[in-house]
Amino acid sequence: MPVFLVLFLLLFSVNLNAQHSPEAAGLWSGTIDLPDDELGIYVTFENSDGELDGAIDIPRQQAYNLPLEVTEASGNTLVFQFETGTGPAVFYGEWSGLENTIVGEFEQLGQRFPFRLTKRTVVYGRLIDLPESELIIPTRAGRISGSLILNDKPSPLVILISGSGSQDRDENVAGFRVFGVLSSQLYEHGFSTFRYDDRGIGQSLGEPDATLAELAEDVADITGYLRSNHGDQITGIYLLGHSQGGLVASIIAEDTGADGIIFMASPFLRGDEIINIQIRLLSEEMSVPETVVTQNLEFQERIYEVARNEASWDEIEFDLKERLIQQLNQLPVQQRNALGDMSSFIESQIHRQLSSAKSRWFKSLIEYEPADSIGDFNIPMLVIFAEKDMQVALKPNLEAAENLADNTGANLSIAVIPHTNHLFQHSNTGSPGEYGMLDRSFADGFVQTILDWVKQVSSIETN
Repeated sequence: MPVFLVLFLLLFSVNLNAQHSPEAAGLWSGTIDLPDDELGIYVTFENSDGELDGAIDIPRQQAYNLPLEVTEASGNTLVFQFETGTGPAVFYGEWSGLENTIVGEFEQLGQRFPFRLTKRTVVYGRLIDLPESELIIPTRAGRISGSLILNDKPSPLVILISGSGSQDRDENVAGFRVFGVLSSQLYEHGFSTFRYDDRGIGQSLGEPDATLAELAEDVADITGYLRSNHGDQITGIYLLGHSQGGLVASIIAEDTGADGIIFMASPFLRGDEIINIQIRLLSEEMSVPETVVTQNLEFQERIYEVARNEASWDEIEFDLKERLIQQLNQLPVQQRNALGDMSSFIESQIHRQLSSAKSRWFKSLIEYEPADSIGDFNIPMLVIFAEKDMQVALKPNLEAAENLADNTGANLSIAVIPHTNHLFQHSNTGSPGEYGMLDRSFADGFVQTILDWVKQVSSIETN
């Protein structure tokens, strides 16, 4: 089986296209009633600028965070669909606000089956009935929308900064709402939190293709707003960055006057080094021949060079097209035919594989040296690595963090959570392909490590 070029994403994300907006936003669970079987599904609807968009999880089919398009929302009628390899799968539903149900028929390939959804108050370990308020924060790039959960007495505030890609405030990865669960658990232990939709996602505005420095400006504006409007309820501010979010936090921490940084599976190496390590680890997981790995890494170096120099992509696109044609020609005829029009497939693959590399964000990522900022900090910092992380690999990043602490005297506390992946789930292999098959909860020790550290550096009692 030929192996296609692997390109880098620190965290996976999906951009959703808004359509209409009945008051059906929320988290739903239910089933599609197949003959002699029930297929469990989870649906999330969210209001975005007065319109409704959403995503669906189908755990038994290992399908998570598939974008939903709402095509009709009038009265009690709610029609929504998602794309499959054989065309759209459509839900024709009737929404009952009184009963909190959506009932109707699911259609795919000309067949129809009953479905039923019920609104949930607890999802994936996260309490919904929290003292959570929606904030719209003006920023120099537009506005940021997020959820503020304030404790009933003055307490430390943790600002959650998501990883790469356009993430909503819950940082939903393969059905695990990482920040939604974390904010709930932090609140239960006496902390206040703020989590937010990235630029251009949910109700946040601004250009999604933003550099790390521009994303850091958002954090500065958020921090300033929260200090000004809720300062009497905040005893300290801690920036918690997951993956790339740790880099964003490190850029702006001193300017915000943050009391500390929590690096949650964040890289301590430059972006291009992280990408190359990812390619090697994921290739090993997929048993990719070493010759192909070497070719991919050489090709990746050419991508870095073009991105850094803002040069022409023509040669890269031509060579990628030739490689794809060669690899596709090795497929059995039946598999090639299943891909549809070959020219369209190749063009879409080229666009998909190079769209991130052509972005302003990518250039800033591969040029940013974490040590340049972190080594100068005087504030306390907690670094939490995951033992089996295949996106921010433990060994090289741990060594880089330890060397930074030794050489600069930076106040770094370092912890490793055993048997966990990039999301700090208890994991068998650490592979991203495993995320959706695991419990949507944090492994023992992860949240407690955060609680113990904040208690130590802030001299407070935690529950």
